[in-house]
Amino acid sequence: MFRIIGTMFFAATVLAGFTACETDTVEQTGGKLPNKETITTVSGMLKSNASIGNEVDILLTQGIGFASSDFYFEQTQPTTSSITLALRVDESLIDSYNSLNNDVERILLPENCYEFPDGQTLELTNGEQRTDIKRIRILAENLQTGEYVLPITVANEGITNDSQTLFYKVTVREPYNGPYALYEGDDQFFVFYINTDVYQPLLVQDYIISKITYRGQTTAWYNTVGNIINLRTVTLKYDKSTGQALLDLGPNMTYVLSHASKYIWPLQEEGRKVCISLEGGGTGLGFCNMTDIQISNFAAQAKAVVETYGLDGINLWDRNAGYGKEGMPGTNTTSYPKLVKAMREALGPDKLLTLTVYEESTTTFWDTEATGGIAVGEYLDYAWSGYNDHTDYVQLLDPWHPDESYVSEYTQKPIAGLDPSKFGCVNFPFYPTAKTPEEVAMYDPAFLMDWVNAGYKPNNIVVFADLRTRLQDEYETAWDQNMCFCCQYLDPESYNYIGLSRGYRYMFDQSYLNYFPEEGRSGYGKWLKDW
Repeated sequence: MFRIIGTMFFAATVLAGFTACETDTVEQTGGKLPNKETITTVSGMLKSNASIGNEVDILLTQGIGFASSDFYFEQTQPTTSSITLALRVDESLIDSYNSLNNDVERILLPENCYEFPDGQTLELTNGEQRTDIKRIRILAENLQTGEYVLPITVANEGITNDSQTLFYKVTVREPYNGPYALYEGDDQFFVFYINTDVYQPLLVQDYIISKITYRGQTTAWYNTVGNIINLRTVTLKYDKSTGQALLDLGPNMTYVLSHASKYIWPLQEEGRKVCISLEGGGTGLGFCNMTDIQISNFAAQAKAVVETYGLDGINLWDRNAGYGKEGMPGTNTTSYPKLVKAMREALGPDKLLTLTVYEESTTTFWDTEATGGIAVGEYLDYAWSGYNDHTDYVQLLDPWHPDESYVSEYTQKPIAGLDPSKFGCVNFPFYPTAKTPEEVAMYDPAFLMDWVNAGYKPNNIVVFADLRTRLQDEYETAWDQNMCFCCQYLDPESYNYIGLSRGYRYMFDQSYLNYFPEEGRSGYGKWLKDW
């Protein structure tokens, strides 16, 4: 599990076309180094995009992964000759650093706990003002909990120069240990979406479900749930000036990822896989009309985000692209398969690549002739239905059922190369409080029992729409019940309960979802974004 600190300014520099929030604080700290004396005086500074000064904060979890940050050297004016700078660790600066920063006593970061994957030399060629960006990687494997510092400098030995020195302040904390374990049994495999424009990802920690007998004498399990967490919204945008496909995190996702130690690491440390979901940005460019160059660039940008922020993978959901806009190319059946293949090659085998089946963009994935010879399923870890409209009935999308339109208004043939055990046939909406019998029927999918009993259910994957917290609105008394209904109908062990006999039922525990432990009170709106 990666543990990576930094800002996406680094990724943007390496991969042109990567965008984030224009108002992001760190993004705005770049620019020209001010002169120390006059415009004719040339000075230089060792800098990092992760800080506005010469201190870079790094947070690690004991024994887990690594953190990565960047550094570069910049002068006030272009150099008139080529310069090579050698980066070194200066242990002699520790005492003076601690004397000036008496908030905590830090010790030198051990030599076997850091590395420079791009080397320790910085080249400033004639006529340039800034060197290439390079990385430092700090490893948690051999570190105990505590406070460390690593001073790196390009100043000559025996010379102390604060402007040519960076201090990496490393804090190592114990792994997160929540009150309840993540459910990883055979009954259900939960896939969740969280909209970071509204909620903190930590919301998922309060999704606690119990499976108990009908009369409550026995509890089969009582756990937090959510095996795969897909964070949104991240969009594909189009840069008219360059013709590039841009990965746009937006301000809210940028904030969440830049504070991964708070919002993402605790979820991963409980065993969850945290991914970002990519979708269209309404510009007319989408997964189905990209050029080969755009595909390659976009996949590289996605890889940079995953690696920089220690994410577990990518979810692709081709919606909201705005196809058909004037001046934009028409869609084709090979672009999306090429993107899937490029994403897998960029991410490698150790990261998740999932795909949400939705509307026309995925209808030809069964036909390798139409997809340019690419068996899309061979490059995916999972795929699932994307039909979860809260104004429509629950949809059961079973590509392997002999009746393609079986209890669904939508159809999807099997994705070539994808095993049925990897496809989620139900994406359950959250419905508002029912006001009519028809609305009640929407979220009461009793037909799922027939599907399970007939032996068609290929796995235990169940997908849910964007999670929500407890609020005083039209969903107040309904959405948690919706989730439990779906779990019950998909679990054959609960069928006797549904028939008012024996068996199991599912219960959603709301006691944590509206309780603020630090304030000792209950209330609405817990886990709404706090930035």
